[in-house]
Amino acid sequence: MKKLLSLLIAAILTVSIFTTMPVSFAAGGSQTEADDNDDFSSAQLITLGNSLTGSMPSALDSDYFKFISKVDGKINISIDNLTPNETPQHGRWTFFVYDSAKKLVAMSEIDLVEKGVTLPFIGAQGGKYYYLSIWAGPGYASSHSYRIRTSFTKGKFYEKESNNSEASATKYILSKKYTGTVGGDFVDGDGNPCMDIDYFNIKAPAKGRMTINFNHKKKAPVLYNDGGWYVNLYKHNSSGNLSVSNATLRINGDADTKVYRASVDKNAEFWFTVQSGFDGNLYGDAYYYGLRSPSDVVGEPYNITSTFVLAAKPKVSTKATKNSITLTSKKLSDVTGYEIQFKSGKKFSKSQFCNKSALKYTKKPLKKNTRYTFRVRAYLKKDGAKYYGNWVAVTAKTKTK
Repeated sequence: MKKLLSLLIAAILTVSIFTTMPVSFAAGGSQTEADDNDDFSSAQLITLGNSLTGSMPSALDSDYFKFISKVDGKINISIDNLTPNETPQHGRWTFFVYDSAKKLVAMSEIDLVEKGVTLPFIGAQGGKYYYLSIWAGPGYASSHSYRIRTSFTKGKFYEKESNNSEASATKYILSKKYTGTVGGDFVDGDGNPCMDIDYFNIKAPAKGRMTINFNHKKKAPVLYNDGGWYVNLYKHNSSGNLSVSNATLRINGDADTKVYRASVDKNAEFWFTVQSGFDGNLYGDAYYYGLRSPSDVVGEPYNITSTFVLAAKPKVSTKATKNSITLTSKKLSDVTGYEIQFKSGKKFSKSQFCNKSALKYTKKPLKKNTRYTFRVRAYLKKDGAKYYGNWVAVTAKTKTK
């Protein structure tokens, strides 16, 4: 009876976590489960956007499926229980999600009275396989049918599973918004403890000022102890790892948290990690599997946003004639070009650009004997992002003749 109660609690807690994620699933084709798909080597391919119907005839049965996307993006998976029980007495389904190296990255489990579950999305790398296995647990008494629904969203700026180490960290480009989700702290089907920790690698494109923010949807917790996200920004020094900022962020707390802001040198390297906070409670560990740390943040999407301001500042010189003003500055390193605006009244003009590392820009025709204000800032293009420095203002007056 003790074991059954523990199992039921784990199932209820798990379902309450994963069914809070509303996901829109694209309409597609229908597939049917093939025979003998009971391991990785025989995993059945599901075309993304399709649904697949299958069944689990007996206890300890397992079905394996795989997915592949041609480009980077996220894979959404939902499982419907087509034949739910009226009472929680006949076992459960457990769902394991694996990356292309067959490393476990997420897990969920439901009692068969439940109607279904939405899994944490998979941040997928183009051209790589990802796997889903469904396992019928002990106490399974009769055949049950399920439907797997899938969809795919194209995008470069999702975490890329498995990013559970520095070596496999998702490259983070400053000024872009990245989205991820943590799969929790759990025990896999072989009794091995697993924790989904998302690693992001950040490298400063030039000397400048960097700001990192962690964003999430603020909501009321469902569980009595929500665990929270634990975020850590660190870098290496001569003695090992140096944490420069860390925090535990509750799902009902501030939705936008400034994690770190500081001046950095070119190629300064940082790692940013996200995981669910472990509250010390163990659920399901008396069995073969189970969530070790139920948390309201497991399966909830988060965003990492950032800004980067170039340190580069041009020293602008001016030269005027009666109908033109020329701006010049020496060549600066880590600069692609300059943005220029001017005014003679209250409002600045639309931006114009000089796409060289040394500034030379002439504005004409201008009114004679008139004072103009120019503002200039350097910019750098790198890795598909554009970084700006601070504005530098200069004034010059056209000549009378």
